[in-house]
Amino acid sequence: MIVLGIEGTAHTIGIGIVTESKILANQIDMYRPPEGGIHPREAANHHAQKFTEILKRALDEANINIHDISGISFSQGPGLGPCLRTVATAARVLSLKLNVPIIGVNHCIAHLEIGRFTTGAEDPVMLYVSGGNTQVISYSRGRYRVFGETLDIGIGNMLDKLAREMGIPFPGGPRIEKMALNGAKYIPLPYSVKGMDISFSGLLTAAKNHIGKERKEDIAYSVQETAFAMLTEVTERALAHLHKDEVLLAGGVARNKRLQTMLQTMVEERGAKLYVPPGKVCVDNGAMIAYLGLKFLQHDVKMNIEDTEIIQKFRTDAVDIPWEVKRHIKFYDNMPGAEAVITEEKLFGRDIISKKRIPKKYRITPIDYNLRKERTRREAKIMHEVKKFGIRSPIIYSLYPDEIKMEKLTGTTLFDSIPNMDDKEVITAIRKIARYIAAMHAHDIAHGDLTTSNIIVNGEEIGIIDFGMSTQNAGIEEKAVDLHMFDESFQSAHSDRYSLIPHFYDEYRKNGNKDVLERVNIIRGRRRYV
Repeated sequence: MIVLGIEGTAHTIGIGIVTESKILANQIDMYRPPEGGIHPREAANHHAQKFTEILKRALDEANINIHDISGISFSQGPGLGPCLRTVATAARVLSLKLNVPIIGVNHCIAHLEIGRFTTGAEDPVMLYVSGGNTQVISYSRGRYRVFGETLDIGIGNMLDKLAREMGIPFPGGPRIEKMALNGAKYIPLPYSVKGMDISFSGLLTAAKNHIGKERKEDIAYSVQETAFAMLTEVTERALAHLHKDEVLLAGGVARNKRLQTMLQTMVEERGAKLYVPPGKVCVDNGAMIAYLGLKFLQHDVKMNIEDTEIIQKFRTDAVDIPWEVKRHIKFYDNMPGAEAVITEEKLFGRDIISKKRIPKKYRITPIDYNLRKERTRREAKIMHEVKKFGIRSPIIYSLYPDEIKMEKLTGTTLFDSIPNMDDKEVITAIRKIARYIAAMHAHDIAHGDLTTSNIIVNGEEIGIIDFGMSTQNAGIEEKAVDLHMFDESFQSAHSDRYSLIPHFYDEYRKNGNKDVLERVNIIRGRRRYV
């Protein structure tokens, strides 16, 4: 089978041609605005003007005739509407003219599958970093699911916007990377990680405020060190949560050598492996669209022309995957956490836990030391505070700058417990969790990392642990992120029980703040894509 794929979600028009075993062609052309960012209609006009030229180049590179094509694939979303409509129209015309099947595919999944194809990764956690998208994605129960993502703008857009403020033309990311190599001073910037989600808007605003006051090279260096440490942290947290040992880097920002170095350092510390595809398939390209289309067509998944409307906010986790993904999960004693080393000890005959936040080699010292110290202090304080609201949390026996010795809560994590629970038991547990979270929120405390791995179940008893990401004086946004994070964690890791999640919201509605629930819907609606 020979499949032609057309990419056109944003600034790049690309046409790729693939077989089951080889990329035959991969031709791209990028729209570069004379000033400012991407103008969707101008980008779409660029794609339309360049299409015939790119098609001819791809056929020449593949050394085939257009009539050798046996299937057409196109990027159905997510992306910029005018650009998506342009490539969808071109795909429909080719499908009808050649009388071959057509399939619209998800751009994000295309990055993941071409990465698996070109690197040999089996079941990775993918860090997808591009202009409009920043997500942590991995396979679970028949779909690729989002385990973490940006709460505002994509990493690529953030770098491009910073570059524009510095007078650097689009695309700014590669130039920021070069400038950062000459940076010598770290300028403290907001480090905003919320569980497995991240936020770049505060970082961007703070960095812009330093323009004209600090060397541009130092600003670039500080932004990269901060943003990439955040990305590496949430990727490691996903590895720990999912018990996986492969990381796949994808998207245009994946070519950044500093980001690659940070991730490589992290995976080596965990005994895992990093896969980075060739640069030409990291960026938006037609080969990845063709390859994903080929996989669907091989499994007899195709579309009628009337089904090929674009989906501008096409969710990664909305796509059923009909092929097998070989599971690659590691379970072993003392599985390293994302932040700390947990050891069991004895204190006067009692079982206790020592939680020590270890230095992370991928983070520079000013970021690493301050994070470990602040998170340890915050965790101890909040862990003590929530007991006043009737919430089961560990008793603290001793506290050091980067270590807490605490009670070992009996039971197992909700993550490990759910497979062995019936629906009634799950409902009872998540209703109690909702009441606990509502009580915390009533006292303006947000947990900040509310996943099923940070909840302990012992019969009908529920305990909450790991308050290092928590917030005091939390506002509506931080509280809503708690609910959103629990929802996404539950859906991603326990999709077969996701139909029960309304019980969680129902209980929170009875005991919590309706403004928080409304903000959850706003967070869902932001859905990032450009």
